[in-house]
Formats: sequence, structure tokens, C-alpha cells
Amino acid sequence: MKHFIYSILLGVLVNGCTTQNQINLDGNIYVKGSAPHTYIVIEDSSTHKKYQIINAKDFNLQDKQKQYLKLKAKVIKESSSSFMPTQIEVLEVE
Repeated sequence: MKHFIYSILLGVLVNGCTTQNQINLDGNIYVKGSAPHTYIVIEDSSTHKKYQIINAKDFNLQDKQKQYLKLKAKVIKESSSSFMPTQIEVLEVE
């Protein structure tokens, strides 16, 4: 019983920490870079900040270039320079 309570508390703690990195984005999808080093980004319509989508294939976002989408995403790695965008993982396409 003690292990069950600890596992529930750990699950609540982990879920609480992961929701802090969640963001809602709406903007246009683009392919950046030159072959073979291309990647998919979304440019946020309100801030014009670009985010690299690391799991674009999971949602077939490479086929949605120049389309306006709303996404729920989790920040994976913040940008350390202006040359590389912040990396995100898409959780849901609205």
C-alpha cells in the first residue's frame, strides 16, 4: 500500500512539472534549411518567434507547409542563439 501511494505522488509530481513547459502556438508551418538538413518550424503569429518541431512526422506536418495551425506543444530545448530556434514536441494539433 505504501508503494502505491508513493507511485501516485510521484505521478502527480511528474505531471505537475511537465505541464509547466507546455505552450499553445498558432501560426504558419514552414520547412527551413537546405537539403538534406531541413527541419519543420512553426512561426508564432503573435510573437513571430520560430519553433523547431522535432516530431513533425508524427502529425504529418511536413505536408502542411504554409498552412495556419494551432498546436499544443512541450518545450524540449530553449534556444541558445538567434540562429537555432527553440525545439518543441507537438502534443496535439487543434
